[in-house]
Amino acid sequence: MMKTFRNSAASTEKSSEFLYTTKLDILALPPTGVQVNDDFGVVKNGITTSYAEGASLTLTCSATGGKPLARVSWWRDGKLVTDECQYFPERKKSQSILKVDKLSRSHLLAVYSCEVSNSKLQPPLVVRVAIDMYLRPLEVTLIKEHPELSAGKKYNISCRCRGSRPPAVITWWKVSHLHFTL
Repeated sequence: MMKTFRNSAASTEKSSEFLYTTKLDILALPPTGVQVNDDFGVVKNGITTSYAEGASLTLTCSATGGKPLARVSWWRDGKLVTDECQYFPERKKSQSILKVDKLSRSHLLAVYSCEVSNSKLQPPLVVRVAIDMYLRPLEVTLIKEHPELSAGKKYNISCRCRGSRPPAVITWWKVSHLHFTL
């Protein structure tokens, strides 16, 4: 909140007392609210809806109230991602939209910060959002005791899957019908 002070002093000849009058002008009022939405609605508890690897993501940070309207920007790891801001004075709102065209594994639980400020005299309001994601398996391996298999014999075969989030559901099929799911 920026403040300006105007002082005036008056004195009388018979007294050494001074009368001071001060006028306080408030030039900035902080925003009254900040909200982050993803493609599916309001982000709750600081984490987005789960997105599939390769999907696109849109985060919108909106600031309401304040005078003047706040500047809104997006940051990741202390680096500015975007400070493009839209202002809607009739709704007393400003917002910034962050778009990621193709999510990769590097976005899993990445934290983006929305910073909202309308005065250099006050620290910005900050809302942090982590990106939740589903990840495909990186590797699927069949593990067998014998390198070669022969018809009519029984073998133990295991399937190992790594790199998926959440853990993969492994299903075994023989020809065209389901045998069992792990």
